[in-house]
Amino acid sequence: MPEVPGQPKEPWSMTWIAVAIVVFIIGYTVITLQFRKPNPSYQPYHDLKSRGETHNLLTAGFRRIAVPAAQPAEPGAVGAHAEIQPRPGGLPATLKELLFDPPNLPAGYREVRAPATVAALMPCLIQFDCVQGDPHRQPGGAAVYVKDDTVLIVPEYDPLNGDLRTRRDPALVQLTLPAGTLAPGNYDVTLIGAEASAAWTLQVH
Repeated sequence: MPEVPGQPKEPWSMTWIAVAIVVFIIGYTVITLQFRKPNPSYQPYHDLKSRGETHNLLTAGFRRIAVPAAQPAEPGAVGAHAEIQPRPGGLPATLKELLFDPPNLPAGYREVRAPATVAALMPCLIQFDCVQGDPHRQPGGAAVYVKDDTVLIVPEYDPLNGDLRTRRDPALVQLTLPAGTLAPGNYDVTLIGAEASAAWTLQVH
């Protein structure tokens, strides 16, 4: 039967509308799960704080390098050991003023193994056995701050999940500074602890 001009069209059946909605929801869910980025969502406050801290460090002449931690470490990996000297603990005032949040530092160090010399195009391995005051934290890497001939290594300890506790047995933690991090020259290196730090001289050639 031909359509009469001006005659209202018959509305869609509610069944088809419901089917269309269900198909849309399923399709949207599949596409979202398939292509969703694994990275955490954008956090404006955290990102702005991180940018502000980076700006402060660069303005003061510091470079910051994030270094992962490996545990346990092979004791023989570090050669030509440097002479390790004790130093007072705590962040130097010049660095403390630039950081927005205080890092979770170990109390001190039972043993530190570091090279006295290293080639500029080779990675620099540093190993330590720390005294950790909080048993609910474990090594999560370190932030290395470089300014002129000064290198400050700030280990960071991440919280363990739930009620887990870190083991008390001595175990070497290894940090690896990537090749090319330090230009040729002599550096005063300090591994910072909350109560006691360790220092040595490093020659990069």
